[in-house]
Amino acid sequence: MKINWHKLITKIFFWLLIEVVLNLIDIDNLANYSEFLLMSKVTVESKYSIAGEFN
Repeated sequence: MKINWHKLITKIFFWLLIEVVLNLIDIDNLANYSEFLLMSKVTVESKYSIAGEFN
């Protein structure tokens, strides 16, 4: 497997630069939310019942 180092380093540098800029202008949460929306769905189990809280 041959790795194109120039392309890889460029993509990593660009990603880091965008993260820094978003943090500086305080909208990194917006970027994190968009990543959350695009992420695959995950089922989370809870040991507590919602109905149990109303009894």
